Amino acid sequence: MWLRPACAVQRLAVRTLHVSASSTQRAPLTLNGIEHPTDDYTNIPASILRRVHPAPQLPYLDGQPLNLLRTEIERILGPKYESIRAPSPVVSTRLNFDELGFPEDHPGRRPSDTYFVNRGTCLRTHTSAHQMETFRANHLRWLLTADVFRRDEIDSSHYPVFHQMEGASVWDEAAFAPGGSVEKECEAMEAQLAQAQMEIADDVSLDEAGGWQPQHLAQSPRAAELTVRHLKATLNTLVYGLFQPRWAVESEGGEPLKVRWIPAFFPFTSPSFEVEVWFRGKWLEILGCGVVQQPILNRAGLADKVGWAFGLGLERIAMVLFSIPDIRLFWSEDRRFSSQFCRPADGTLPLMTFKPYSKYPPCYKDISFWLPGSFHENDLFETVRDCAGDLVEDVACIDQFVHPKTKRESRCYRVNYRSMDRNLENEHVNALHAAVLDRLRREFRLEIR
Repeated sequence: MWLRPACAVQRLAVRTLHVSASSTQRAPLTLNGIEHPTDDYTNIPASILRRVHPAPQLPYLDGQPLNLLRTEIERILGPKYESIRAPSPVVSTRLNFDELGFPEDHPGRRPSDTYFVNRGTCLRTHTSAHQMETFRANHLRWLLTADVFRRDEIDSSHYPVFHQMEGASVWDEAAFAPGGSVEKECEAMEAQLAQAQMEIADDVSLDEAGGWQPQHLAQSPRAAELTVRHLKATLNTLVYGLFQPRWAVESEGGEPLKVRWIPAFFPFTSPSFEVEVWFRGKWLEILGCGVVQQPILNRAGLADKVGWAFGLGLERIAMVLFSIPDIRLFWSEDRRFSSQFCRPADGTLPLMTFKPYSKYPPCYKDISFWLPGSFHENDLFETVRDCAGDLVEDVACIDQFVHPKTKRESRCYRVNYRSMDRNLENEHVNALHAAVLDRLRREFRLEIR
């Protein structure tokens, strides 16, 4: 999956699988007019079902920063890339995992991390779920925007539904010939970057990035080398186009924009990289990318082609560029939010900073309980969010201990209830919190302390 933080990967390695016992008795689910059978993997709550639409919504709405960002990326990369609006987020696990080379024991395959309709169907967890079918439909250079769904923690930068953009470009062997189209495009982009106020750190060895694929080494080493060259020129151009206008205003002394490439691992690309930009005093992870695994292209009927792909999170970049402090704001219908994100007359990305229009006081409630035999904190987060919706700002573990005699483990999580649009009355919060505790007792048999 593109851009899963390293700390999350470490947490995933120790997570315990938990599937609610009640899921085995659920009625069929109807999603976008199609009825799906359910089974022991079914774990989509009502709060998520309300977010499932036939196609992504927010990146196409007026007054949405995601719309501004999507169109700016499409403008920077230009008309050579076909803009595709993703289909329904309900996909097969074959497309979401198997076709992309995810191993059977990958944490993303667990109901603790992914929303499953049933064992064979899920809500896409990344835009790469559409790589195979997009290539198979003979789209060769494209940008695909989608809403993606993941069970995750609750804080200002995580939300169970967010948006990604996937980009890809593939060519046949003729395009890689000396003086061919790929080389010419590389030279043109590199010439422009040479004139840019930009400092690029790129000393990643191929071994660190996963190395060349055997088929490329044996049959088309030049094509693989030019693919990486084109990928880097394209994404350096994109990062410069997105961040340089703000960097020029905010930096001191006209310093160049700093970008660095670091090695990465994704099941569906090799070599693989991540791109970071130095912005407002720290390195920000912007996107993941790499050379598409040749078996993916082979299965898509493009065995004669070689190419690259990248994936980026729209909310992540928009929150930085516009200084949006809370990811929940993207879902706000308050005009005080949407009226700030009107497109300028020249169609470019506005150089504006979000102006907070309210800051209501938080209301903290604690949940203390003894851990049962099987527990996953994502079940707790999901229950809180399903009961309280966007009225919950964050949930954090503030204490844990093991009883010296019984060896039972106890945890305490603090829930911060706060609306972005109005003041919450204590009576309302008490009712929400009581509903959370009741659900936890009934569905997960938590012994509340």
